[in-house]
Amino acid sequence: MKKKFILFLNGHYKEEDVEYYKNLIEDKTSVAVDGGYEFFVKAKIDPDYVIGDMDSIDRLEESISEDVAIFEFPKDKDLTDGHAALDFCMKEDFSSIEVVMPEIGEPDHFIGNIMLLFNKEVKKKIREKRDILFLSKNYEYRILDNSKLEILDAAGDSFSIMPISKSIMLFCEGTKFDVKNLKVDLGDTRALRNEIVTNEMMIKISGEAIFIRKKK
Repeated sequence: MKKKFILFLNGHYKEEDVEYYKNLIEDKTSVAVDGGYEFFVKAKIDPDYVIGDMDSIDRLEESISEDVAIFEFPKDKDLTDGHAALDFCMKEDFSSIEVVMPEIGEPDHFIGNIMLLFNKEVKKKIREKRDILFLSKNYEYRILDNSKLEILDAAGDSFSIMPISKSIMLFCEGTKFDVKNLKVDLGDTRALRNEIVTNEMMIKISGEAIFIRKKK
């Protein structure tokens, strides 16, 4: 059976959100990415893995259970902890990887994490129909690469689509602004802030774009 991974990045996990994130773990292999281990401390559960250079959890390292597998990387490395953890999971036979990013935090880290969706190896896995996305309690971030996305039971949510390729052709239905063969150029804002109005929404894209969904 293919594995389902859920990774928890470093960030501020609000006490009122802990139960929400805790419920996402069911039937998945959980990974604390360096400072993301603090979520597991708050949730009072153990992750399956702790991955990172440990610079954010030195003070908590002794509290990690002996049953948890630890993969420690050098502090001076070419990859971020999130990138290293994603690479680790992609070496397994997996069906999905959800990366929990609880807040925007520092802009360079946030944008860098989102751009991981356009990493060559990540895109290769997505083309193999393996699901890789970033999420928080309120947002979801995906890459759409000459693909179709169907979302159920999300009426009231809003979404934005931002081209990464020179241009995209966009088709969507079940939305406030249904469009057919709408050309959106790189740097154009015409595909920002649409709304899902039915229980079955579908988007098709020719080209490459970032999909951002805001949950109601």
